[in-house]
Amino acid sequence: MTVSNLADQNSWWRDENLIESDQLVDAWRKSSFKWMPRIVETFQWDVNVIYSLRGPRQVGKTTLVRLKIRELLRSDIDGRRIFYWSCDQVESPQKLTSIISEYLDWARRFSEDRLFLFLDEISAVKDWQRSIKYLYDIGKLKNCLVVLTGSHSIDLVKATESLAGRRGEVDKLGDNLPDKVFLGAKFCEYVETRNLQIYKILRNLKLLSKHNRLQMLNDLAEGRLPKPIHVLTPYIKDLQGLLEDYLITGGIPRAVNSYVSHGTIPDIIYSDYVNLIIRDITRWGGNEIYLRQIIQRTIETLSSRVSWNNLKDETEIATHDTVRWYVDIVKNSFVVSYVHHLDKDKGVPYYKKAKKIYFCDPFMFHALRWWAFGGKHPFDDSTAFLKDSENKSRLVESVVCDHMIRLLFNLEPSLQFDYMTKLFYWESGKKREVDFVAKLGSAFLPIELKYQSTINRSDVYGIIDFMKGGRSHKGIVITKDAIAEGRNYVGIPVSLFLLIA
Repeated sequence: MTVSNLADQNSWWRDENLIESDQLVDAWRKSSFKWMPRIVETFQWDVNVIYSLRGPRQVGKTTLVRLKIRELLRSDIDGRRIFYWSCDQVESPQKLTSIISEYLDWARRFSEDRLFLFLDEISAVKDWQRSIKYLYDIGKLKNCLVVLTGSHSIDLVKATESLAGRRGEVDKLGDNLPDKVFLGAKFCEYVETRNLQIYKILRNLKLLSKHNRLQMLNDLAEGRLPKPIHVLTPYIKDLQGLLEDYLITGGIPRAVNSYVSHGTIPDIIYSDYVNLIIRDITRWGGNEIYLRQIIQRTIETLSSRVSWNNLKDETEIATHDTVRWYVDIVKNSFVVSYVHHLDKDKGVPYYKKAKKIYFCDPFMFHALRWWAFGGKHPFDDSTAFLKDSENKSRLVESVVCDHMIRLLFNLEPSLQFDYMTKLFYWESGKKREVDFVAKLGSAFLPIELKYQSTINRSDVYGIIDFMKGGRSHKGIVITKDAIAEGRNYVGIPVSLFLLIA
């Protein structure tokens, strides 16, 4: 691999202004959904660190990288100090070493200053960590900031674990977190990007601050409605409209842009996502037919309690262990999450009981549902699905689950974070269920979703039963549009709750 070959993916070496005509940068500039993910703010660019950035397919990792390269160039950093390489076609760690070494040897002829290396979809290279480890050990990555991106959680995590002691100046990071997770836009980011008026209100209320949003959560947990809720009440219909859109597009930028610009999402956007997921699964040794059957069963049991054996029903899969393997593969590809029953006495998951499986993003749900059940036009299928109130409620529950997981990570950001030890569901001896229970320190916060406009006493029986055992905050009832304060709970519309999360 020669430097002239490397220049094919690094046009700014020839002319720094060429970054402006980069296909992804140009598409972002012309997009109706100019989302700038908050994850960018967690990086420090003045240290020599090997970062990992993992997240689902189609979420915009490559676009984010290109926008960062543009920002670096605009800050007068010599373009030759910035290297980008897409690793999809790199067949071995030896080839990867050769590519990186060729760049480093060339760049060091011009500068001893920090170099910025962006290695995109590095997890496509089997045993890629051997290359990074070798280059680090021989000193070639000295005074370099490296960003490694990938689309599979376990693959990237396990590989970076093998680089222990070779991640650079991690001690200089304010959050001590060199491993980043980049997910689709949360509802609050979606609202901020799509509605300038509400964005200004959120800014004036200082709700863009994580600290202030968490304070609002604490108020809700103590049975109080925070003041910003009353300020935002006149905008509930606007927020509901945005939530209706979010239930179609999710936080996937390509889908959002098409929907905002044209009022629809073409088939190709769904099929591109599905094809990437299938490619990833087969790369891990999975079977496309089995995957289809598991996705079908997961959709059929969405938000319901299900065991691995139950999930096996009506499939050709022989064992529950195989079922679990497939679910874990799509979980680690950021497609689904699952929560366990809470053993309240011990404060830990009750692993032997049934779990509840949720999709992480509405667009992913619609795309995979269309593929799994052989739909005709995915956009039409998704809008038809959401016309059924029960279907919509189940998908809203998935969105709440995803946002709760993100919120709990923000409360305790850590390399060891495991949401399965922080978020649960619960059922009393009277068979009254609480949809979600969040572990906050030594106490628990029960959360019940009632996607309706009124709250009846029977709707909070599960919360009342949960509180009888102690160690509990007051409950939160997430509604369609009702705001209420009860003896044991507060009621808040789902659109406002998701803004806090």
